[in-house]
Amino acid sequence: MKFYGELLVFVLLFITNLRVFFVQHVRRDPLVVLAPFTFIVAIFQILAWGIDAFTTLGLLIALFVLLSNFHAIFRYIERLYVDHYSSLMKVWAVFTIMISALALAATIYFAPVESNARTLKISKNQTYYKGNFRSGFEEAGPFSSKSLSFWKFAPQTAGESEAEKPIVLLSPDKRGDTVNYTPYLEQLALHGVTACSADFFSDDGQWLHSYGDKKILRRLIMVIQSTVNRQRFEAQREFYSYNVSQEYDVLIPLILEKFGADKKILLVTDFMADIAAEDFAKKNPDVIAGVFKLSDIEEYKSSGYGCIEQTDPLLAMVLGLRRDKSLKTPKLLAEKTLEMLKQIQHDKTAVSDAE
Repeated sequence: MKFYGELLVFVLLFITNLRVFFVQHVRRDPLVVLAPFTFIVAIFQILAWGIDAFTTLGLLIALFVLLSNFHAIFRYIERLYVDHYSSLMKVWAVFTIMISALALAATIYFAPVESNARTLKISKNQTYYKGNFRSGFEEAGPFSSKSLSFWKFAPQTAGESEAEKPIVLLSPDKRGDTVNYTPYLEQLALHGVTACSADFFSDDGQWLHSYGDKKILRRLIMVIQSTVNRQRFEAQREFYSYNVSQEYDVLIPLILEKFGADKKILLVTDFMADIAAEDFAKKNPDVIAGVFKLSDIEEYKSSGYGCIEQTDPLLAMVLGLRRDKSLKTPKLLAEKTLEMLKQIQHDKTAVSDAE
């Protein structure tokens, strides 16, 4: 959806600026209303998906186009007529058309690899909650503020063998969030595994202790921090562990409530949650079946950022990777996770036989 929203913004900008060359007779200019409409769409893009290169570029161009068309908008509101646009306006239109066309081309070139849950024959559900760590979380209504997004990926039809498998709980690195691990989670569901993940944005779950903790900014700032000074970023593992531990205290009871108190859980981490997962597993061996660290997989070159070769090809290029339609990395991560699940099942069977 983010990709199509970006396409809409740049296409609308292209049409808005192109129109100035087709005003040949005295008439009103109704297409000028596309300028404020496009600006509003660009704002909603950022509110929905956060700030990144394309949403920011779309907003900036939309803002400049809106300001340059302010006089034309005023004339349209006052029902005045336009017979032509000035040479300066046409020069500006040419410039913004070129920028919009380049942005549109870049958006298409760096488009994420598409996947469809129906085509894959898996179920993908997202549930929103409101609240915070102090007072707890409860399911949010359609107009409530949302501070927790809980994701569930599962096969459409679960067999008996699937029912015996542990639930996989991914703790996404904050440089990725769940959306950038979706290809991996979908691969798990394709192989009959129920996988969950969650993104927290509560007011008392501070990672940056600044305005950067806002949903629209957090991932971008963390990506910048980790790429500019990776050593300093990774030195804060103990602090990350404390925050993730808070999340586990919320998520584990939530999963047990949804899937049954006798259900075992495999904790999957990607750097930030490594220490917290190990500590939680030691304290709760009756619930946690094991800990699997994605960052330990040597072939996983985008550790900490998720499956960006599919979800964020622009960032992948910055990190020296390429867009990959073959889903090589998600399939590898899923394969390694399935091996871990098989080992857990084998150990469980061995213990039962010994008893």
